[in-house]
Amino acid sequence: MADTSIEGASYSALERFLIWFVIPFVFTAVLLFVLLSIFDYDIKSSIQKVLHNTPVIGAIVPAPKEKAVVTSDGKAPTSEQSIKIKDEEITKLNARIAELQTALQKADSTTEQKDTSLKDAQAKLTDLEEKLKSKTQTEEEYNNQITQLANMYAKMNPSKAAPIIEALTPKEMVLVFSMMKADSRGAILEKMTPAKAAEASIGVKDVVPVRDKEIAALQERLATNGATKTVTFVSKTDLGQTFANMTPKSASNVLLEMNKSNPDKVLAILSGMDNASRSKVMSSLSDANKEIAASISAKLVQ
Repeated sequence: MADTSIEGASYSALERFLIWFVIPFVFTAVLLFVLLSIFDYDIKSSIQKVLHNTPVIGAIVPAPKEKAVVTSDGKAPTSEQSIKIKDEEITKLNARIAELQTALQKADSTTEQKDTSLKDAQAKLTDLEEKLKSKTQTEEEYNNQITQLANMYAKMNPSKAAPIIEALTPKEMVLVFSMMKADSRGAILEKMTPAKAAEASIGVKDVVPVRDKEIAALQERLATNGATKTVTFVSKTDLGQTFANMTPKSASNVLLEMNKSNPDKVLAILSGMDNASRSKVMSSLSDANKEIAASISAKLVQ
């Protein structure tokens, strides 16, 4: 420890100044110079510019020379050419600014169009929802009107109601009959011609391929075709009860006529009857046509 303190004490003030201040400063300056040279920094011009701006030294050190702009032919441009070059650069910058402004305006216009389209779509959606609500209310009112019409025909004398209903289109007949009770429907079918009664019975039994009963009747009235979406039908038991309420002779006549075009529906109607009514109808069928009655009986027991 004594030796170390003695050695430290042996350095003079100049040596300590060189070790702690001068040598680090020189090392830092050299390192900085090397780095700036690597990155192609004009050290000479920068130092000369700093010295020139110093109050006392500036009178001795001249200002650094500006690098002359060289034209394409390798010569320094004149003042007019320099102004022209600057004007061209300014023109290019203004053109670029104009392009950016145009692009911004187009973007704003596109955004406004999208907003307008979105508002239009929302308005159309609201309108469609309102129309759907109105359509639902109209359909309920229409069903009530058809029910009232069916009840009116049911209260009439069957012999008077039958020719009126026969004048309707098949879809309209099905529409009216589907709203009636089985006994009222059977009484009117009994007074109709066998061909019309058979057509109406098949229509009531079959699934109706329409979305709206009102549309179905109007389509047939106008002889047009519609899209099939939902179904309306009368059960086999209900239709069988309708024929059970008819007189056996009238029911057999209708079934014979129906058997010509759709035998399966005849079997479905008979299977939906009670035993007593079926026996009476089969007896009447046998009196009218024994061969057809035998064929139907054979199919019923299968």
